[in-house]
Amino acid sequence: VSCLHSVSSVMGLPAWVWDPYIIINLLVCLSYLYVRFHFDEDSMLFKNDMMGFTKEMQVGGSCLVALYVKYWKSNSLAEFFPTFFMYSKVAILICTAVQSKTICAWYAVTFLVLFFVLHQGEDKTPNKVVHLNTGNFGSVEDDRESTWLVQFYTTWANAAGFSSTFNALSNKYGSKRLKFGKVDIGRFRTLAKKFNISLSAVMNNELPTLILFEKGNEVKNQRLPVKGKDGKLKENYVILTKENLIKYFKLEERAKQAAAQEAKKNK
Repeated sequence: VSCLHSVSSVMGLPAWVWDPYIIINLLVCLSYLYVRFHFDEDSMLFKNDMMGFTKEMQVGGSCLVALYVKYWKSNSLAEFFPTFFMYSKVAILICTAVQSKTICAWYAVTFLVLFFVLHQGEDKTPNKVVHLNTGNFGSVEDDRESTWLVQFYTTWANAAGFSSTFNALSNKYGSKRLKFGKVDIGRFRTLAKKFNISLSAVMNNELPTLILFEKGNEVKNQRLPVKGKDGKLKENYVILTKENLIKYFKLEERAKQAAAQEAKKNK
């Protein structure tokens, strides 16, 4: 793997391209292209079903439309790939179920094993992000001097893809009075319940969730994705890009305020 990283740097490719998570999932998904050529040509999968389209074309077309929307909501390809794999796997299961229950079962088992065993590698660049858990989350809630921006994530919901964005923000704006933290609520589920964050692994648009804390309390209207009083996500979805996060959480202004407060304290 280290050799591949060296080759990628020479070729100008990002290191995440050689992440085993990316390579193995991509090969498994591409295996369908080989498997389908061994299906019976008279299969229901290849017969015209609706408006002249086969079932395979209907499933594939729906998948491509959904992926197109998700692509424009992603910060990078590294963040988009987990979504790509999830939709591709669902499409494969639907198509193989039409053709062969046995093949569908084998794919289902394979996908399940990959889900539990293989996770996307995190961004390893130096950063100022504090790793939180149920034991030390009190450092956020008891902090009366600092502002905290906390990322609530799970390993199965694109955490690694977003980590590079969050790490970069921490490096640019992080200080003694403006801190960045992250907590895996897949492991520490009591925090997910406390802050009303869904842990559903299917079609979950709440992960990652970003919440701003000041003097230990959640700041009103400083949470993404935005939730209404009824607990449902609002339709005005904010794409989690660096620019949008800087603007939404007013990081430029908060960083200046934090620097001024620290300078005043040190006088």
